[in-house]
Amino acid sequence: MILTTTDDAWIIECDEIKDELIGANVTVEGVVAGMNRIHADWIGEETRSS
Repeated sequence: MILTTTDDAWIIECDEIKDELIGANVTVEGVVAGMNRIHADWIGEETRSS
């Protein structure tokens, strides 16, 4: 999976790919594993309260 931010693009390495998160705003917790890679420990859909 590729995560894009306003400034960068990151390759996300994870054990499970959750199709429902593709195209969603997400939060990723993990460890930087290279110049543009993150080994994700947890990925979840961002929830916004109004």
